[in-house]
Amino acid sequence: MSSQSPVQPTAADLMQRDVIAIRHGDSLQEAMNLITENHVAGLPVVDSKDRCVGLISATDILNFEQEHSEFTAEANANLARHYDSDTGRWESVRVTSYALEEFAEERVERLMATNVVSVTTDSPLKDVARTMIEQSIHRVVVLDKDQRLQGIVSSTDFVRMFAESDY
Repeated sequence: MSSQSPVQPTAADLMQRDVIAIRHGDSLQEAMNLITENHVAGLPVVDSKDRCVGLISATDILNFEQEHSEFTAEANANLARHYDSDTGRWESVRVTSYALEEFAEERVERLMATNVVSVTTDSPLKDVARTMIEQSIHRVVVLDKDQRLQGIVSSTDFVRMFAESDY
């Protein structure tokens, strides 16, 4: 009789591998285009060696544009509703076409979040879930030992796994 414990599933078993990412030197306009075209709330930011160096979200971009717009009177007149999937809430953001034009060429690296919560490909799924709960996040990037982006695990991936299980 074998005393081997069952193999625990890891982040590599559940992660989405076809991750849309953006380079740290790309523009905010390029980031917004990728976010819009791919129906995602944010993007991992990678350097020239595909190492994950940050994250940028649509909310980050819209808030930056609102805070830095020279056209504050008009910016204060128009509200856009944006769903922040990280917090699970709808937010009102003041935006104008002037602000979008004014900051379109700003670089992603200027406002990306650099405190990336990540796991490794061999992280047990229980640890991945625990990390997401402790950090109050809905997705976590999966990196290899050299910090290169390998995938993303989202709360939806866990729901899908449970729904497809025999429980």
